[in-house]
Amino acid sequence: MALVCLTLVTTLCANSRLSQAQGFGGVAQTGNQYPPQAYYTGLKIYRDGDLRNAVEAFESALRSARTDINGKWIDAIPAHAMLAECYWHMGHLPLCRTHLDAGMRITIQNRGWLGAIDWSGLDRGGAIKAGKSNLWPEANAIRLAPVPNSLMLQSGEFLTEQRLQQGGRIEAPNLIRIDAVEIMRCIAMMMYRRRVIMGDLSATEPLAAEVMESTKYPSGLNSPGGRTLIGAMRGIGQYAVGEDTTVMDRAGKYSMLGGSVHSMTPMMLVAGVAVGIQGDNTGNLDPNASATLVATSQRAVNAAAALEQYELIGEALQLAVGAADSRQFSTVEKSAILAGQTLIRESRLASLHCYLVAADAAISAGRVDAAAESMAVAIEIAARRDVDFPRLEAYGAYVAARIAAARGESLGGSEGKLTNAMGSLNDFVNNRRDRNRPVVSMPSHYQLGLVQSVMGRSIGNQSAKNLLDYFTSPVSMATWRRDPVDAIALIGLDTTPLHRSRLDLAVGENNGVDALQATDRILAARLASALPLRGRVMDVRALVTDPVDTFWPSAKNMIAQPSPLLNELRQNVQASLRDAGQDDQPRDPSIAARQESMATQIALQRLQVPAVCPPAVAAEDATKLPAGTGLLTFMVDGNRIVATMTRDGNTVGWLCPAGRRMPTMLQKLLSEIGANRNRGKRLPDDDSWRESASKLKEMLFPKNANWSESGLQQLIIVPDGPLWYLPFELLPASEADLATADENVADDAQTEDAPNDPATDSRLWADSFQITYAPTPGLALRDVGTTTEAQRVAVAAGTFFAPRQQELNQQMIDEMLAAADDPIHWSLGSAPPTDRLGLAVGHLLIASPVTPNVANPVATMLIPNNSASPRTDNFGPWDSIKGWIRFPASGPRTVALPGYRTAAGANKLGDGSEIFFPLAALRCSGVREITMTRWVTGGQSAATVTAELINETPHTNLTSATRRGVSLLRQADLSVDGEPLLGKADEDSQPIQGSEPLFWSTYLTSGSLGLAPPSSEE
Repeated sequence: MALVCLTLVTTLCANSRLSQAQGFGGVAQTGNQYPPQAYYTGLKIYRDGDLRNAVEAFESALRSARTDINGKWIDAIPAHAMLAECYWHMGHLPLCRTHLDAGMRITIQNRGWLGAIDWSGLDRGGAIKAGKSNLWPEANAIRLAPVPNSLMLQSGEFLTEQRLQQGGRIEAPNLIRIDAVEIMRCIAMMMYRRRVIMGDLSATEPLAAEVMESTKYPSGLNSPGGRTLIGAMRGIGQYAVGEDTTVMDRAGKYSMLGGSVHSMTPMMLVAGVAVGIQGDNTGNLDPNASATLVATSQRAVNAAAALEQYELIGEALQLAVGAADSRQFSTVEKSAILAGQTLIRESRLASLHCYLVAADAAISAGRVDAAAESMAVAIEIAARRDVDFPRLEAYGAYVAARIAAARGESLGGSEGKLTNAMGSLNDFVNNRRDRNRPVVSMPSHYQLGLVQSVMGRSIGNQSAKNLLDYFTSPVSMATWRRDPVDAIALIGLDTTPLHRSRLDLAVGENNGVDALQATDRILAARLASALPLRGRVMDVRALVTDPVDTFWPSAKNMIAQPSPLLNELRQNVQASLRDAGQDDQPRDPSIAARQESMATQIALQRLQVPAVCPPAVAAEDATKLPAGTGLLTFMVDGNRIVATMTRDGNTVGWLCPAGRRMPTMLQKLLSEIGANRNRGKRLPDDDSWRESASKLKEMLFPKNANWSESGLQQLIIVPDGPLWYLPFELLPASEADLATADENVADDAQTEDAPNDPATDSRLWADSFQITYAPTPGLALRDVGTTTEAQRVAVAAGTFFAPRQQELNQQMIDEMLAAADDPIHWSLGSAPPTDRLGLAVGHLLIASPVTPNVANPVATMLIPNNSASPRTDNFGPWDSIKGWIRFPASGPRTVALPGYRTAAGANKLGDGSEIFFPLAALRCSGVREITMTRWVTGGQSAATVTAELINETPHTNLTSATRRGVSLLRQADLSVDGEPLLGKADEDSQPIQGSEPLFWSTYLTSGSLGLAPPSSEE
């Protein structure tokens, strides 16, 4: 009896708690509506574009949702889903993810609720509902399935003694009406958005899989309507767990209910298109697939309009323009304009998105004026005070940038609409803030953060390697088709940490080839970081300039089937290379500006541009190096230095653990040879520098490196960091290899020119084999671009050889030019822009001190611009390194800078950027060989080397000419009066020999082996 009384009292109490739980925050809720009315109010505000107020309404709905001892009930799911959508559009992905996870956890906690729904309300043969009648004809023709606004749900359970003992939420049996279909739609939307934000990582986390497990078909479900709606919801959910094939299958099976559209039809079709735009295994879409995807998107647009799910219209159309080819752009444009005009009063969010898509489709079809008209309408909508569209504004900035490029502007050019548009896009991508705190706004950045957070725990497994491959490869076509803003965000990522992770993997696995390739990509990414779109525009220039037979297979395929604009630009560039002839006048800047504009347009298009510049290192390259040739690379990685050596078909790697001591040791060596002494005596009194060089070599080549110089004839060195300031020529040759050192010189002429050193134990690397340098391993192996075949030498000279005696300086210049074949001589003030030289100039030499721009190395000017040599240019600064990697294509084959000044001559070493960037940029502009100095000498010593550069380069090559000039210098007698580098303190150092490292070890030469491209991409 007592038990019966206890049960009765408990039941009454449970009913009392239930009546309170059904209200908003404990207040009785009129009509017991689930979700609460505040949710539907927020939905209307959201679709009208007022995201801030929509957030407040959805948060109110969340507070009003039913709450019990276990937390929120399923009526809170829609509020969480739409808050996630609001934060998605506002560019706050962490909060978006927070609400997605919260809504999905509620779904999991309340598993079984689908089995409590009375699905018979879907199968009572109700009349087909007509859609809205104020839309366009295709949308007006939509017929809606007779799905009621609410269905009955059996809540609670019969109370027994055993159930009371279990505790937890206790609720007596009750029947309540809920908008079950809307809750299901919001679950599907959460799953879709989760995949968009997390990409393939969504399938690796358990939450989405648990949602799929908790929303299985209820046992005994025999309602066709119920099975269709649940099947549609789960079909969209398959997108979140990476089962893309299932999504496509269910889109065909569950997108309609009895031939009519239901509430999840638009989202089901959008998910299907999102899968379809990924293309085949190679990322390609054939014309039939493109047409099908565009048609499916149109169906989604019409269904969403009829169902008043306006927010999905723009999303479907944006996917459509990504999937469309040249034949479908006009169809998408017309549909977008029609929807935008019709929905301006219904949903400014949808209307704005539609006009942006219309502009995107028009500019993709080459219709610039039409694109500008649609963009003008979009700007008018976005400018209203009560709307907030950060993500759509970023998409609009992308489209505006394409329009500006089509009207003649270019990335990296003068300020204009293109610069402003890319600045707005960059602000959203990289500088999005909430309460003055930076937040992640783009899926690619968010995914990278997730990858980096787990990389340390799983650095060696295959999934980690696959993720590294994804983020360090060119942006996929699927990303470009889905969201071009996210594609640009992915391009803009600093991939250096990822490449360093690959380097760590290679070091841990003792894999020399992988270490070499990781080093190459780190250095390539360093150059790209200083260029527009991180080198994507430069890759386009290389694609339209280089000979096809120099490309890797992916680039060859792209040129074989180019886009119309790429084909047009390549034809224009190739024609300009043919038509230039022997013209030694500066190239026409207007032609270059048009070509640069076209390159910018291509770079902004939805295209997968292969990374061709700088060229990469292939796995098979080790076997292609000529006999006697070695490739030595260094990568400064914190306190260690990772080194690799490639020769004789093998690549080996090792660690130099004393990276922290290296700059101090290097500075000591430079000081001992006199390179960085600012006052007092510069010439050394003894050979103490030899001991410092020997210690540096021991640090760089520890015993476990198994270093050998035997049989080495040519060594190409890729330094990093302060090692750029190290004259490797000063390192001592290994004693075990001295017996064969004479045989290792590259050719007989060089052997004759080498200075005789009677002490074989003091032989240097410079005496043992030929040394050249390269900014990246790829540029050590291969050339970039095309170049002139002309051999004419052009010299721009100042008072470099005798600064205080102009007549003597001019006499020295005249003597150097006398033996040259038809040279061109300019003063510094009269020299034309070196970055636009005609193809008649094959070799350019700047005989003047050149001080690099350390803060911005690519802004370094090759010819000084000062009061003594004033120069003006209507098209921007002359002679900057940045100008060399812009159009016009091609230029001199060689560039010599015998007066280049780096931090090697300063009291504090830098990071080598002022050497790396000019070498890399000039090489990427098509220059084959470069000679430069680490510190400036001037005087007779510089004249000795410069004379050989002018006279010998056209007949041999710059590397041989530099080596011969240095050899002559090492045998020359000098005087203090003839060397501006020396001061009064050095006057007692007579006689002065050119063999002092201060004079000859400053020179370095960069070139490549000119290898053929690999047979495969690997």
